[in-house]
Amino acid sequence: LDPNSSLPTDVKFLFKSPGQDGIVTEVRAHKLILAIASEVFEREFFGSFRSEDDIPISDASKEVFQVMIDHIYCKKLDLKNYDPVFAASLYYLSEKYIIEDLRDEVIVSVKEIKVSKKNVLEVALLAEESILHESLSEALYNVVVTFLRAEFKNSMEKAVRFLTEFEANEKHGLVILQILKLLVKEIPEKCGNCKKDPCLNGKGITSNNFTAGARVTPTNGHEGVHRLVRKEPYKQFTGACVNGSEITGRMLEPEFYAYCC
Repeated sequence: LDPNSSLPTDVKFLFKSPGQDGIVTEVRAHKLILAIASEVFEREFFGSFRSEDDIPISDASKEVFQVMIDHIYCKKLDLKNYDPVFAASLYYLSEKYIIEDLRDEVIVSVKEIKVSKKNVLEVALLAEESILHESLSEALYNVVVTFLRAEFKNSMEKAVRFLTEFEANEKHGLVILQILKLLVKEIPEKCGNCKKDPCLNGKGITSNNFTAGARVTPTNGHEGVHRLVRKEPYKQFTGACVNGSEITGRMLEPEFYAYCC
């Protein structure tokens, strides 16, 4: 189903442009589809105090909100194409509406952000601004630290010299201090398969510990599933056989598949 299908939509999310022109744009959807994907939407549309059919949104842009809606409607998305600020806003929406698979996909995309000397401080500042969203903040700080380690070949002296070249102010100082703390910490060795420390060998696959690309063993699930490919909505995932062909619609429950590290 698509918001633009012949089946009439029954809810509109309204977005007012930031300028003085007052132009209002909208994103249309079907309440039932949104309620299936999010318990927050379910309460909003079918709970005791039902919302209006026209809902103003002020804490996200239309573009970011549309991506969340596209995800709910199972459209193919490449989150790596979005900048860190967009990704952070999308993560906020995924937490607000409790859409766990989208939240996890955002974190995966954040780990692939291209960091350079030009934007490293901006990414670090975003990490600090996102401190209440622990997983997002940690992922952003990690890409910053990973870049600095690689760029200066683990030379603390060179990294400090580079960081202190930025304009000095209270916010920059706080962020730089946090980066330095992370730089001196030893990076724990993570399992090469499940990417976790400690290793999850033999542990059941869940939404929270899902690692794309990891080898798994079916316990009560489809015998052909050999690797995890990607999470899907509604607590499902796509796996892959030994020959690489994909198997869709697998249940993401710990009693069905376990890590094989």
